[in-house]
Amino acid sequence: MRNEVALVTGAAQGLGRGFSEALLRRGAKVCVADIKVQTGEATVLNFQQQFGRDRVFFVKCDVTSEEDVKAAVQATRGRFGKLTIMVNNAGMSSEAEWSKMVDVNLKGVIVGTQEAVAAMRRDAGGQGGVVVNIASAAGLIPVHTTPVYAATKFGVVGFTRSWAANPHLPSLGLSFSCICPTFTDTDMIVHDDSRKGRCLYSEDSQRVMAEVGVMPVSQVVSAFEQLLDSPDNNGVVMAVTNIKGVRIRRHGRPSRL
Repeated sequence: MRNEVALVTGAAQGLGRGFSEALLRRGAKVCVADIKVQTGEATVLNFQQQFGRDRVFFVKCDVTSEEDVKAAVQATRGRFGKLTIMVNNAGMSSEAEWSKMVDVNLKGVIVGTQEAVAAMRRDAGGQGGVVVNIASAAGLIPVHTTPVYAATKFGVVGFTRSWAANPHLPSLGLSFSCICPTFTDTDMIVHDDSRKGRCLYSEDSQRVMAEVGVMPVSQVVSAFEQLLDSPDNNGVVMAVTNIKGVRIRRHGRPSRL
């Protein structure tokens, strides 16, 4: 992946940091984008010490701002000359802040995808590439404890599969795929009742989490790498889960009307 250039949103910590590190380890150049400046700059400093100052940099980016997302894409192209991998990872989980959650989880993915398409499409001077949107298992099944969160993730899955069904993709040189993890050990999951408003029924959420289990970030990152390595990943919706010992499941590609 030495010729690849990636932009990862929500990359200061958690899954985004894991995806960024995997890309760097595989030889790509990476723009780490996040609203958390101090954490993001510390992450990038660590990456620069491991992989070189010329291969990774930080950009402050609020995915609810079209201007910020556009600026992050422009900064990536300005620094590395192109963009070939867009990972729309930034997200939040708070039913109490449902409007903001729609803006971050769904609108942020839409804006990130649209800006990436504009930068990467071959028929407009780009070099082609892949868009990977990070959804959730809550985008595949009903979740009564987080109905708005589930709605945003259902939206991400539908949005991604709809792009993947575009019959004009060969001329664009693009592919679109989606990862849907179950509970992962990041700041977003609710470990206790101290984070009020994250879900509607805390006891139900804790029970389901205990039944399903909590995956390490590394397990989702491994699935991400498998997705990138797949020669035909367009339209793939990859569910990553511990349920019944199943690690990775792929959902069918979208049909085209």
